[in-house]
Amino acid sequence: DTALHRAKEAGGHQTAFFDAGMGRLVSERFVIEQDLRRGIEAGELRLYLQPQVNAEGRTVSAEALVRWQHPDKGLVPPALFIPVAEDSGLIQPIGHWVLEQVCERLGQIRRAGQRMPLSVNISPRQFHQRDFSQQVLHLLERHGAHASDLILEITEGVVVQEVDAVIRRMGELTRHGVRFSIDDFGTGY
Repeated sequence: DTALHRAKEAGGHQTAFFDAGMGRLVSERFVIEQDLRRGIEAGELRLYLQPQVNAEGRTVSAEALVRWQHPDKGLVPPALFIPVAEDSGLIQPIGHWVLEQVCERLGQIRRAGQRMPLSVNISPRQFHQRDFSQQVLHLLERHGAHASDLILEITEGVVVQEVDAVIRRMGELTRHGVRFSIDDFGTGY
């Protein structure tokens, strides 16, 4: 199975042989997945806001970044846990948690009488959930956030999958004021 997965990752129509290194990689990914499952339940995810500045150096918005504060390993880089989360389906609860946190922050900012657009990366799995639009609109309403302050970052790969559904979903959300940006544009998706 591991060799088959490796051949598929390499573009398919290839031969891959299993070796001990593959076994170690699978074992490491399994441990990360199990720790991540536990970590999500234990509330170990952290949200950081990375300021985005204009040419004058003034902060005009921020991007939400998720980090995992492991009790033994410290801050786990997203490059280690996000691919595992995507492969295992854990990206959906992580994505929902991040979106909830962002909408809560947007509501807090609004109640303070200020505005600060926040962008958040949305995984293809999350975006293609049938009730994704309703989830977003519910979270915005629940936290009293302006829809126009939410920017959903999607990759080109999201846009080219199920085009009609993507257009419908984006249209529904933009009618309510939610904005979109294409993340990693031109990087080969």
